[in-house]
Amino acid sequence: MADTIYNKTADSTLDVYKPAKVLQISFTSATGHKNWTHNDGEGDPWWSGGGSAKPYQYSITFTVTEYAHGSHKTRESRKYNGMDVSVGDWIAGSQDGKCLQIVSVTSKSTTSVTVIAEDVDRYNAFRSSTGSPIFAVPGTGVLFTLNGEGRPMIDPLPASLVSTDFYPNIVSRFEYLNPAEHFRFTKDAHSFTKGDVVAITSAGALEKANASTISRTIGVVSYLGPGPNQFKIKPQNQIIDFNPALPGNAGDFIYADTDGDLTTTDTGKILFLKLKDSISSIATGNVSNGTTTQNNVLEVNGTNVTLSTGTSIANAVTDINNTANTFVTASEAAVPTEVTSDTSDYNYGLLGGYIPFSANISSGSGVYLANVNSSPSGNAQYGAGIANNTDIKDTIEALNIPNITVEVLGDGRLKLTEANGNAVTITNVTNDANSNVPFGGDASVTGLPLSTSASTGKYLQLTRTDGGPIDLEDKTGTPSTDFGITSVHNGQFPLGLYIEHGIKSSGTTIVANTSARDALSPQAGDLAYVTDAGDGEWALYLYDGSAWSELSNQDSAETDAQTLTHTFDTPGGGFGGVETVTLGNVSPGSRIIEVSVKVSNPVTNYSGNVAPTMDVGDQTDIDAYMTGDLSDLSSNGTYFTNPDYVYPASNSNDLNIRAKFSHRSATLGDVTVSVTYV
Repeated sequence: MADTIYNKTADSTLDVYKPAKVLQISFTSATGHKNWTHNDGEGDPWWSGGGSAKPYQYSITFTVTEYAHGSHKTRESRKYNGMDVSVGDWIAGSQDGKCLQIVSVTSKSTTSVTVIAEDVDRYNAFRSSTGSPIFAVPGTGVLFTLNGEGRPMIDPLPASLVSTDFYPNIVSRFEYLNPAEHFRFTKDAHSFTKGDVVAITSAGALEKANASTISRTIGVVSYLGPGPNQFKIKPQNQIIDFNPALPGNAGDFIYADTDGDLTTTDTGKILFLKLKDSISSIATGNVSNGTTTQNNVLEVNGTNVTLSTGTSIANAVTDINNTANTFVTASEAAVPTEVTSDTSDYNYGLLGGYIPFSANISSGSGVYLANVNSSPSGNAQYGAGIANNTDIKDTIEALNIPNITVEVLGDGRLKLTEANGNAVTITNVTNDANSNVPFGGDASVTGLPLSTSASTGKYLQLTRTDGGPIDLEDKTGTPSTDFGITSVHNGQFPLGLYIEHGIKSSGTTIVANTSARDALSPQAGDLAYVTDAGDGEWALYLYDGSAWSELSNQDSAETDAQTLTHTFDTPGGGFGGVETVTLGNVSPGSRIIEVSVKVSNPVTNYSGNVAPTMDVGDQTDIDAYMTGDLSDLSSNGTYFTNPDYVYPASNSNDLNIRAKFSHRSATLGDVTVSVTYV
């Protein structure tokens, strides 16, 4: 598995003109979907092989009460209903406030929804003395989303529905371990420990930060788990999901372009570090070879699509793809092949057998040996050496057979799904250790048929590659019903780590000699200070992306470096408590190497609650070289930045260097600003 970063902490479609999605729901049924299969070795009683195994995922069906609001900006004007339920939403019991996150949507209508929901981080299980991760079913509940800070939005809350415990329990759950402040990452066999500083390489891989990747650091490992491949990072800055796009690939720096757009071209104005490519949203119909009435109209992401070409799925694909501004691409998708246990073929009257036993599974992408030789879940359920449905599922799952997923249904049967509709063949290899019972077929351990033909049907499928929502609404006729397709938001926009200030602060490394300099792994703009350049004197070098260039040396320093200086005395001038002065001009080809703010006397006795600040920049960007948060004007001291910004030699005009002193009408204080360039 490749490195993945997926943590849908908030509703990426939040809009000031849309009310929070808060729906009153009623739970009608809930069955365990998955048990936790990782044994941490520390006595976890709730995992699948523990003494009291509990699901951490449930298949839940609930009804939805329509919420009428006043905004015309939502999928359906002025209302939310069951069709608006999406992956990433949260559901909570109205009495105890226990929360589960929706990880997939099985089916939905305006009034009824079936989902797979997860006890994230197994929070509920570990808070309950009985390990119970779920609210009361049947029972009432609330569906809600999180804001960009990872906090629940439950306004308007159906007050008549919830208990007095609901609100404080909800708030406590997200304050305890806020998903936006402790971002979940996944990497197979990561070997990270708590406190490690993690970086992302230019190739998009997660690794422990070192001297060559320090500029790509994401944050510090704050928690390990809950599984063997998961960990949480407290990011060093805000992680943002981008609607609708973020250029480049995971591991790329993203810059401000000259036209105001974002680019991967180094302009000297770095804004973001891209952490994750988008995950496509995919809506797939459930009516095989469906047809609709010609000239029906389907609204796709706010754009009307007239199905004028014909009535088939192929015709709908043509019409959707020929309509602009839908953000989606339509296609025909094969109806998946499903292989399900036949209970009448269980040799023992139930699904299970005595280990070891095995079979080959083939679906056109190779032959995979499913060798069931461990039984942690069956041991707990039936006794030592007996593998149950969960053990068999885990064995098949571990094979990572392309396009095949496996699950345990609510009635205990196994179900294999081949996504591309290919035929599936099971060939028995080793019978079980007790009664020589085969893996599949008649009188078998699993009851899975040995041969399942390829499917012949097609579904309508819509894909949005930027990870945004796919919102559908029938305008004429019932095309969405005819094709069995509904709105989804099961993808994710690309993720980027915000890089403060907008100017790349290149690293400066001190080395003993030029050989040590050449052994570095630099990025364009990095500096190397060599204490002995071969003549017993120091030299400063700049890496331009392909080679080191000498900027200055011990002999030239006296003549190369120049400084622009201004001292601000209070009371200051200017309008509105802000004084801006021109420090001077630098010519094309000059490099700004250092900015300092020296506080000789602290700035005090100012107006308001906002402290005075000093910004240093130029005529186009007043804080380009030093932002106000990098100095403390209320304390004596000297504060530095090293912009290492080169004013392009191609320019014909000098660069006007400015300092903005937001003194807030202070009456005491002296501050000196200096800008050094070569």
